[in-house]
Amino acid sequence: MASQSMPVPFAEPPWLTGLPSPYYNESHRKWQKTCHDFIGEHLLPYALDWETEGEVPDHVFKTFSKHNMLIPNLPAPLPIEFLKRMGIHELKGGLKVEDFDYFHFSVYINEMRRLGISGPASSLATGMAYGMPPVITYGSKELQDRILPELIRGEKRICIAITEPDAGSDVANISTTAVKSECGKYYNVSGEKKW
Repeated sequence: MASQSMPVPFAEPPWLTGLPSPYYNESHRKWQKTCHDFIGEHLLPYALDWETEGEVPDHVFKTFSKHNMLIPNLPAPLPIEFLKRMGIHELKGGLKVEDFDYFHFSVYINEMRRLGISGPASSLATGMAYGMPPVITYGSKELQDRILPELIRGEKRICIAITEPDAGSDVANISTTAVKSECGKYYNVSGEKKW
């Protein structure tokens, strides 16, 4: 059996085997090792069981959050000021939140996908990657302060509720509507979602 530290020829990207790259630097190599080791410990040994069961246990979200490893599911650049207000200055391995770039994001996603099983990785990633960015980009400060901390800490989860039986994930063809109630406090949702 081959050692994990020995690269398989043509299986690893050149930058990871030490060849020069105009894009990837030492911080990306260090981040790759951090992600590889963390995912190898907390996700890989259990991924097939969770895939079969159809659910990732709550404690996994809390473990990833405790080590600031849910945050890399957010596309770069990270919401630096918000994270720092929460007291989060670094991701696992000492990567400063302000140094997290698109290549760090790519490294993280590649390591999550090395599992070869999409369910558990997607369960951890999807809400963060697709549900949180609209709140970060368009949400009021009040809304962000109310819901983002619990999401970042892995206490709550978020989704975007797009997929419908007749439209798939084609947002231009969804038919579900949300109409504000007469009192203005609620939305009346009418339609059907697939997941």
